[in-house]
Amino acid sequence: MKDDTPQRVQALQSSMEKSAAVFFLETQLEDLRVLIRLTLEFHDYLHGFGSRPELEPRHTCEAVFGGVESFTMVMRGYKGSFGPKSSSLERTVSLPLLKAQFLPLFDGFIAEQSFERRCGLLLDLFRLQIVFAGMMYE
Repeated sequence: MKDDTPQRVQALQSSMEKSAAVFFLETQLEDLRVLIRLTLEFHDYLHGFGSRPELEPRHTCEAVFGGVESFTMVMRGYKGSFGPKSSSLERTVSLPLLKAQFLPLFDGFIAEQSFERRCGLLLDLFRLQIVFAGMMYE
């Protein structure tokens, strides 16, 4: 099976970047691209796409921890543009519940057309990735 992740990442980044350019600084746009890539890779991890080394738990956790600064910068841009908003996430404490919450939220993120809502969903998806990384990291 051919890995189309790079093309999917690029397409999603392009579609969000057009809307984000009005609200975010150039550095925040780069951080947005990072969060989009990490979120798509995490989605693939949860679906168990193949046995690629980058989809192993340790690598996934390290990638999430590496994206925390990008998360912080996008969160600042989001709050600066749209004001503070409460997360729509339930408090998740187990891996099955996290997966059950992540996958439909990801589907909503992909389908969403409003940049404000889509960016909020991306931030919620990354929050779940942080929770996952904290639970799994050894």
